[in-house]
Amino acid sequence: MKLSFLGQVYSTANNSVETIPSEYTARFLGRTYTLRRPVQTVNSTCGIGKKYRGVAYGA
Repeated sequence: MKLSFLGQVYSTANNSVETIPSEYTARFLGRTYTLRRPVQTVNSTCGIGKKYRGVAYGA
C-alpha cells in the first residue's frame, strides 16, 4: 500500500500475526465479537541494548 504524508510518498510493510479465537467475547455498539489471540506469543527484546545519549544502560 502506498501512502503519502506532507508530499512524501512511502510504502508500508504488511506484517501479519496469525490469530485464533479466544473464549472471551466483547460487545461494541450493540454487536458481540469473539476476541482473538495470537497463536504464538512474540518475545520482545526490550531492555537490551538501550542507549541514552550514547551511554548504555539496563532497565
